[in-house]
Amino acid sequence: MRWLAVLAPCVVCLGVAWGEPGQSQAQNHARDHAASSSQSSDRNWHAFWRHHLGEWTGRWTRYTPSGEIKETFASSRLFNADPSGTEIVQVNAYRYADGRTIQKQWSYNISDHSMKNGFAHPASKTMRGLALDNGAAAWLIPNLQSDQFTPFELFLKQGDIRHSVGILYNKSGQLLRTASIREQRGRQSNSPWTNTLAQMKPWNPNGRWTGTEQRIRADLSLVPRQQTDWQWRTTSQSMHFFPDRIILRCPEQLVAGQPFSIAVVWQISDDALQTITADYDNAARLVAVMHQSLTQRHESSASITSRTFEPDRGP
Repeated sequence: MRWLAVLAPCVVCLGVAWGEPGQSQAQNHARDHAASSSQSSDRNWHAFWRHHLGEWTGRWTRYTPSGEIKETFASSRLFNADPSGTEIVQVNAYRYADGRTIQKQWSYNISDHSMKNGFAHPASKTMRGLALDNGAAAWLIPNLQSDQFTPFELFLKQGDIRHSVGILYNKSGQLLRTASIREQRGRQSNSPWTNTLAQMKPWNPNGRWTGTEQRIRADLSLVPRQQTDWQWRTTSQSMHFFPDRIILRCPEQLVAGQPFSIAVVWQISDDALQTITADYDNAARLVAVMHQSLTQRHESSASITSRTFEPDRGP
């Protein structure tokens, strides 16, 4: 999966569109809708790049569905923007243990690549990026089609460290491989990540957690931030336990007519945890991307209403 690069903070002005005299209500509504879509797409574009500019160095490790290592390589993803934040240059470099180096470069811009269903990238015609204002993001296909490869990349970020989890399904909807990409920004003397590559034995975050939840719908509209409680619960979905306390939950098979979700949990420390979830409906259309930022909940009360790690189906 080829990821992206771009820009500086900007302010998207939210205003009221006034109709011209003599225009019909339908015309005004269409114009207002177009203006709203443009504002949402620009907000979405800037929300991602406000957090992800610069050079991110780290390691990619790809796994079979059963958890064996397929390949691993060192990487850098460099994202630069012009002063206006509208022209982007991205350079990816992959360095293998046998001495091989692969480099790829793309240029893109807000006019051509900021879409009403997410921002696009020159490397893919169908995938779109959806971003929240804290650096969490998803890179996915909003409307899945049959007989196509189906990739996902879900991002979580904490300051100048981030990880993304990649998932790829084949044309029959069968899980083909997963990937863990652990990165840091800048020239830090010590990596925040371990050198471990092998997947871990099954485990889960203990206890109850509380924090905030954010959602971005498929049309890029935002659900107001809200308080949430969370507790781990095991289900029948495929589970993948990556190094550094990162867990992926996803279907082994995408089945036509069945809704599904793909979720990642990252326990950053004993008392801090993040999750990100992409929910799809029974027509294989994206419903929303949800992010949670949580801390361990310490209280004596036995009566707690908590959200388990079982993503909702609707926004």
